[in-house]
Amino acid sequence: MRARARPGTTRRRAARGGLLLAAALLAPLPFGSLAAAQPGEPGEVQRREEARAHFQRGIALRDQERWAEALAEFQASRSLFMTLNGTTNAAACLIQLERYLEAIALYESALRDFSERLKAEDKRDILLVVKLLYNAVGAIGIAGAEPGATVLIDGVPRGELPLGAPLRVPRGPHTVRVVKAGYQPFEQRLDVGGGETVQVTARLVRLQETGTLEVAEPPREGPDARRIRLSRGAGATDEREERGPRRTPRWLAELSAAAPLVVSFGGDAPTGCVASCSKPLGAGVSLMVHGGYGIDHLSFGASAGYLSVRQAVRGRITTLEAVGGASYPVRVDDTTALRGALFGAWVGYSSGEVLRLHARLGAGGLLGVIAASRTSARASTGGAPSFGPLERSAAARFVYVAPEVRAGVRLARRVELTLGLEVPLLIAVPRPASSQRVFVDTAAGVDHAASAWFPGEPLTAPLFPIFMPALGARYDFY
Repeated sequence: MRARARPGTTRRRAARGGLLLAAALLAPLPFGSLAAAQPGEPGEVQRREEARAHFQRGIALRDQERWAEALAEFQASRSLFMTLNGTTNAAACLIQLERYLEAIALYESALRDFSERLKAEDKRDILLVVKLLYNAVGAIGIAGAEPGATVLIDGVPRGELPLGAPLRVPRGPHTVRVVKAGYQPFEQRLDVGGGETVQVTARLVRLQETGTLEVAEPPREGPDARRIRLSRGAGATDEREERGPRRTPRWLAELSAAAPLVVSFGGDAPTGCVASCSKPLGAGVSLMVHGGYGIDHLSFGASAGYLSVRQAVRGRITTLEAVGGASYPVRVDDTTALRGALFGAWVGYSSGEVLRLHARLGAGGLLGVIAASRTSARASTGGAPSFGPLERSAAARFVYVAPEVRAGVRLARRVELTLGLEVPLLIAVPRPASSQRVFVDTAAGVDHAASAWFPGEPLTAPLFPIFMPALGARYDFY
């Protein structure tokens, strides 16, 4: 079975194939066609012959698809004697080597140097290739910074602001840095797609302390190390080193779904759970939305969501009370369910680039209801009555403190998929309880008792934890 190429890969192959086909249209001219005139220069005939020899070696290497060596020969030919065919063949080799920015520069120089003598069809073919190349590279526009500030792309100076036009760059990740004496440097990492122009607003913040700011890159002290020297005048300087890329402030949003687990709500239900009693983990579902604001590694914000968790305790022994002070042991099945709305605030710390690690501490409240249902167990003690579901409920009001750890992987520049564990500790305010007696039909049960009941009892412990493994998706608004 033939494997299918991914759509993005197919588009890139098609675009590169179009570039190579269009560039091939410019190849058939002979060596001397449309040579740049150099009359009267001594040794012109000898230079022309040497240039021709380099050109012919370049053609032979090009036919063998030895692109880098062919490029060197075409460039040597151009340095001796400039021709349109030498220029376009060098540009075609650059396309094969995927050095698109250099290819654009060569084609534009061909249009400029041979503009008066180019045939209409040759000019059309060159413009076609240049247009295709523009779709194979991207551009970065810089706005908002102080005039005279220097722009560096991936550490290479590219000019001072204001720029006459966006800066062309290869597609892929890049680091934009804008610096000016007396201002805090600006830095941002971004991804640029083919044919895409990414606009960056680089607002520089003036330093509070007067003096001269000098930014120097230390030799091999780390990939993200930089040294800042502040001159106070009279020869006094302060120098410090900063590590790590400077990140811009950003808004963020996150949606997470969790499967909460509870060991015990801690009310009256666990009492008497011995021998054949069964108390599995309680389980449920939770959906949370987090929104916030981040600066460098720190972030903070608010959260809201919904929680529902349920636990069943089967076959436990409890006491049934009757008129006259008598009491009887009975075996019952209890089900407790908590559901409600969560809301709160959080603060977090993040580190890493491709594999991200997050720690977060949240706090807030839960407003909802807790309900309990009780039935007689199938294996009840002798003489005990049999009864159907007896319902009890109470308002649930809790505050919580929730530590959380997560790991994330970036799916795109702004999108991250996370997996982690949150452990909210719920603190009842006040402790939910059912204060009313729950009466039981004793027609087939307790001897000589007109009625029997279960006394009012707490439905949860004063505090208990919930374990919430969660899967989330996060989006950063740069």
